[in-house]
Amino acid sequence: MQLADILTNPVTQRLSQSKFCITVALVATTFALIWEVVHGRATEWLYGLYLAAWVTHAQASKRAAISRDALPQPANQPKGDEQ
Repeated sequence: MQLADILTNPVTQRLSQSKFCITVALVATTFALIWEVVHGRATEWLYGLYLAAWVTHAQASKRAAISRDALPQPANQPKGDEQ
């Protein structure tokens, strides 16, 4: 796995808008969490919301992938992110 795989579609090797948005959101929320910890303002609610947001995203993404893979695909269309 290469660092570019975080932002690219594995089928087309082009920049994936959805992967880009998720990566930016992860970096921004992680930075905000670290900022609050460094400044001594972090609470258990902040940790909980951060974890809940990313666990929920991961589970929703897996569920969508499982549902997508269960559908029959046309012979000429590849599976995966089409962006």
